[in-house]
Amino acid sequence: MKLLILDLDETLIHTTYSPLVGLDAVSQRGYYYLYERPFLKDFLERSCKNYALAIWSASKADYVRWIIRSTVLKEYPFEFVRTRKHCTYKEGKSGAPEYLKDLRVLDPTYSEVIMLDDTPKMVQPIECCIKVPEFKGATHDSFLKCLVLV
Repeated sequence: MKLLILDLDETLIHTTYSPLVGLDAVSQRGYYYLYERPFLKDFLERSCKNYALAIWSASKADYVRWIIRSTVLKEYPFEFVRTRKHCTYKEGKSGAPEYLKDLRVLDPTYSEVIMLDDTPKMVQPIECCIKVPEFKGATHDSFLKCLVLV
């Protein structure tokens, strides 16, 4: 079985403190406005035909649960959902915390593992990662519409 692991922030969704013009928020939590990347549902529909789906985010668990419950992600069965507690902490060059997603800890029975992430340097082995352009709420974003995984 092939596994497609999806990052959340700036890969599939974007959150901001201010509403965005031209894009409808799918949810609001306190001061956060949550936006799905355009064509997300279509991408998930295509992907789940060839891949088992999973989520791995460096965000905290309660935030990840809110995103899943508030978006089309709630409609899909995921092999697993991993959060910050499943990441390896390291201190970045500027002293800021960084959270590494180490795919080598996954079940070796998957015939192929691919991760979509906007920050490939935080994925190991990096060869498994497809760099996704950051999604910051642009209404004309068509990355997921064009991405075809075989």
